[in-house]
Amino acid sequence: MENEDLEIFVHAGGKSSVLRAARGETLREVLIRGEIIEKGKDETLVFIGECEEALTEPDDTDDGADQHEPVDIGLTVEVLELQRHRHVHYHHCRRIAVEASFGTKTKKHKFSPATTIEVVTRWARKKLLANDAAASEYVLQIFGTKTQPRSDHHLSQVVTDATCSICFELVPEVNPQG
Repeated sequence: MENEDLEIFVHAGGKSSVLRAARGETLREVLIRGEIIEKGKDETLVFIGECEEALTEPDDTDDGADQHEPVDIGLTVEVLELQRHRHVHYHHCRRIAVEASFGTKTKKHKFSPATTIEVVTRWARKKLLANDAAASEYVLQIFGTKTQPRSDHHLSQVVTDATCSICFELVPEVNPQG
């Protein structure tokens, strides 16, 4: 079992890929072999797992920030517990500043790039639609567009430019009939 290969999901540059990794390999070795990073060039930040910190933030907090930190890619797959976490996020932003609005209300939070759109949506609903019985019928849409990122995508897949920020608006989910 100790040398058994694991499948890990790597999210980098707006794309996702599946790589195989041995427990004794360093994450750096896996990322080089998978052509995610070049040997000797690993200045971009790497996050492990998925971040849900914003969901435990007190309701009265505005402009909070996740504490999810990048990892040392010189550590082994086993030490990083990739057999449990499985997701690796390679991103240039330590935090992604998210602004979410609904009507005249706006809330802000600095999320880890490893946060799913589902978590950001739940956070926005909690902050902006606190007592709205229909809150589950609202989704995030990138401000000024008609783009509604999938709930299973991570911020690292949606924010690929150097701004390290994004604006969303909560909009009613449209379910096509037919």
